[in-house]
Amino acid sequence: MVVTEQHTAYSYNTFNMSTQDPTTSPPPIHVATVNVRYDGRRNNPVPIPPLGAVDAPRRRPGESPYREQPWAVRRSRLVDALLSTGELDIVGFQEVYYSQLLDLGALLGPRFANVGVGRDDGKRAGEYSPIFYDKDRFELVDWKTVWLSKTPDVPGSVGWDASQTRIATLLSLKDRRGGTFVHAVCTHYDDQGVRARGESSLLIRRAIREWVDGVEANAGLASMKLAPVILFGDFNSPAEEDGYKNITADKPLAGGVSSFTFLDAYVNLRARGPNQLGVQSRPYGPNKTYTGFDAPGRTTTTRIDFIMLAAEDNPSLAEAAPSSSTRSAPAEGRGGWRFTQYAVLDNWVEESDADGWEGRWSDHRAVKVTVERD
Repeated sequence: MVVTEQHTAYSYNTFNMSTQDPTTSPPPIHVATVNVRYDGRRNNPVPIPPLGAVDAPRRRPGESPYREQPWAVRRSRLVDALLSTGELDIVGFQEVYYSQLLDLGALLGPRFANVGVGRDDGKRAGEYSPIFYDKDRFELVDWKTVWLSKTPDVPGSVGWDASQTRIATLLSLKDRRGGTFVHAVCTHYDDQGVRARGESSLLIRRAIREWVDGVEANAGLASMKLAPVILFGDFNSPAEEDGYKNITADKPLAGGVSSFTFLDAYVNLRARGPNQLGVQSRPYGPNKTYTGFDAPGRTTTTRIDFIMLAAEDNPSLAEAAPSSSTRSAPAEGRGGWRFTQYAVLDNWVEESDADGWEGRWSDHRAVKVTVERD
């Protein structure tokens, strides 16, 4: 059964960080994100079988193996891809309806709790951008949802030229292994509105900074600034668009509004250097993260699914062009956190799995990273 956490009523005094040694390296954090593709048959959900997976409908002669298959067939393969590739502490999903939220919770198992709301009404209606986290490792501090619009506190609101309601889920956790705070944000930008994507990045930079500052001030952590801030999701924005440029720009927001900038894991992986062994050499896996449900070469694939770390913006660039950046990769995030592993997990099962199934378990590939502090 899925565990959906409610807004916490805990006193922040519970989370006194005086026992944390800033010079001690906390355990690595393993994070993933994937757009699951919404369930077009959600009004007739299929129960998860006690064993194995739901069999796919028989493929008709001439039908492509890359075609979109029902969520009931895809769901266990998608979760298997995440669980089979090592440790997993935090995972964000996009395009999740409530019935899919229940499926993901059941398949991930009781170790994971989740937070999030349906974007249409702030309750259960519409797509979620939920965050699942290992509740054996992390204790919930607080969470909220922000709507990517000019009225970010209004459920169902639509921003700028967006075609649909879009949201971000903000979550703060306390690591039971040493007391480190961890802030995680999952989002899904609009697929049609170019301006909306650019504006959403500016809004998120401000909203996350306000959220983190508030949580840490209430917990007595305002002066430490050690907690990582991890942003992930489907941004629907390739690197040449303002959605990406605005979220990764060093330049402060207009009017000097306090904000973070964000470091893309793909660009800022701490890769193997001279005389280093046992360290990842480069980002692993396919370069692009969106594939559609088509054969290779039939769809314009793009890299639009990202995992990022917050860093302080650079006030000295206040007069620079919006896309300016003086960073040289790999950069270091807030509190000294870095990306030490990066992989894109392919969504295509080739030459059949153990059940004889082949196909794509989503129209997006999953991105998975490890973040560490030296």
